[in-house]
Amino acid sequence: MSSARLWRGQTLADRSTDRREQLLAAAERLLGAGGTSAVTMRAVVREAGLSPRYFYESFSSTEELVTAVYDRVTAQLLDRIAAVDRPADPRRSARALLDAIRGFFADDPGRARILLREPLADDVLRAHRAATVPAFVEAVLAMVAEGSSYTPERLAVMSSALTGALVALYLDHIDGRLALPPDELADAAVDLVFAVTGMGGPDTGRRGARHD
Repeated sequence: MSSARLWRGQTLADRSTDRREQLLAAAERLLGAGGTSAVTMRAVVREAGLSPRYFYESFSSTEELVTAVYDRVTAQLLDRIAAVDRPADPRRSARALLDAIRGFFADDPGRARILLREPLADDVLRAHRAATVPAFVEAVLAMVAEGSSYTPERLAVMSSALTGALVALYLDHIDGRLALPPDELADAAVDLVFAVTGMGGPDTGRRGARHD
């Protein structure tokens, strides 16, 4: 059995994987800063420091690359969500989850552009996101619906309503139209979740959740 040929300790497959990661990282920076119009083949390979011939080794088009970046940032958000320590109380748990989501976008505004803004403006990302529930909405719904008797139709309605409401809330805050401190933004997001799902009153446990 012959082993894979090595060059500087890497196989051809290893090097191809590394180049794909370079292209994804470069495209993420460009997409987060300038939107889909900034993600051209030449811009990406220049940002990644690679030859143009390597672009098509990993991606058939810039559209495929853009959707791969969207999925990459979604995976980063899911990792952040998975690390959240959630209290047993539903409202406090929702607040912890939504505050982690707020922090994810605040840490890198480019992430908000990729996951929230660009799907509203770009046909490719709009279609890509329409095929699935946004990750952060899915995580919130999974928490709220746990142990409930919601029908699939009811969950679909809540998913649509929450997607629109939370995306608008976060973008208005990022754009400066809602000058709220982080605590109040998190409270507003929780209020939206419980208003849409019909679970609990808007003030239940809010102050306690902030100071416990």
